Amino acid sequence: MDTKRKNKSIYHWIILIGCILTLMFSYSTRVGLAQLFATEILKDTSFSSGAYFLSVTLTGIACVFTGPIAGKLLHGKNMRIVFVLSCIGTMVSYGCYGFCRELWQFYIVGILVGIFCMGAGTIPVSLLITNWFEKNRGLILSIAMMGISIGGTALSPLLSVLISNFGWRNAYFILSAVSLAVLLPLGLFVFKRTPQEVGLLPYGQGEEITHEKKKQNVQASHWNATLKEARKTPVLWIFCLGAFLIYFTACILQHQSTYLRGVGFDAASVAAYISLYSAVAIFGKLALGWVFDHFGAKRGIIFGCGTFLLFLIAFLFVQGNQGMLYLSAVLYGFGTSTATVAIPILITSVFGPRNYSELYGFVSSFTMAGSALGSAGIGMMYDISNSYRPALVILAALTILSVIVMVISIRMGQHHTPAKPEQA
Repeated sequence: MDTKRKNKSIYHWIILIGCILTLMFSYSTRVGLAQLFATEILKDTSFSSGAYFLSVTLTGIACVFTGPIAGKLLHGKNMRIVFVLSCIGTMVSYGCYGFCRELWQFYIVGILVGIFCMGAGTIPVSLLITNWFEKNRGLILSIAMMGISIGGTALSPLLSVLISNFGWRNAYFILSAVSLAVLLPLGLFVFKRTPQEVGLLPYGQGEEITHEKKKQNVQASHWNATLKEARKTPVLWIFCLGAFLIYFTACILQHQSTYLRGVGFDAASVAAYISLYSAVAIFGKLALGWVFDHFGAKRGIIFGCGTFLLFLIAFLFVQGNQGMLYLSAVLYGFGTSTATVAIPILITSVFGPRNYSELYGFVSSFTMAGSALGSAGIGMMYDISNSYRPALVILAALTILSVIVMVISIRMGQHHTPAKPEQA
């Protein structure tokens, strides 16, 4: 009875709600809503698409170096301090975009955001979910990642109003201040690195797992590899390549608004498109987590990347067609969940949960490299061809390649797992 009270408490769900709010205000504001700013900035300045999106590339490059550092720092006892400082640094830097008038200023602010943001987004959220939840971890992680989609759905129309009424510069200031007002209390008063710090156990720990329940949980690897150990195997490097490709292709996110405005859709239609795919993505994340739980890692990654591939194909033919616009939004709502949901789940499935934060931090350097190169690369392809269509075709091919690479890494990891304990 005592175990039940400790592994199923209201505090477990408070942590989950806190994780959802964190991704709403530390991730969705910077990533999902960035395209609304991009459209206005490009309209208000003489910047080329490729030159402007280089600021996003510089953010990603900074994240390549800070991701592993954030992973190690968050794994330690000062997790809350690291999180709070990261939130302050991220949002103060993000607000500084409102002061930028020259390209070099956008570049400097982009680097500053990249220095801090890895300690305030998906890494601490994934770490908290991994530490606080043992039962249904895949589903719970999917629910936490819904914060990204909820943020896009709820904040997109509000941001459009702010930009229309106060301009994009003031909208940056307001959005940063509101985000900080939400994030600081979570870090200071709510989050605890482990449930043991408040006398609790991970959710579901100690429960007898029947065969039926076992099928409904993402199976964590028994390997429990350290980063040093994993680096010596091809499994980690192939996995990182797959993660890189998934995040590279996901960079179409920052260009969707510009693309849609260029093919004839007005600002209201674009805002409706963003709200629709963000709403669908709420269910898309749950669906992807359910597929992972019930059908395994391989089918999960095929489902996620497959829906993203269908989105790219639909997006190619969206010109002036309202029905195709909404179809693209629905498909993107499912496909966009792959990067945020699949990668964290697969790290546990392939390498084990024990050294999760350290491994996630290392993998994040490759995902951020993909984001850095992808955003600028798509912008350059547009500048060269004056069209996004060549970029969409290339992204479709890379999506197919990412599925192949990920399935290979999953298969290698599964075969590697049983042999690893004997080497200890």
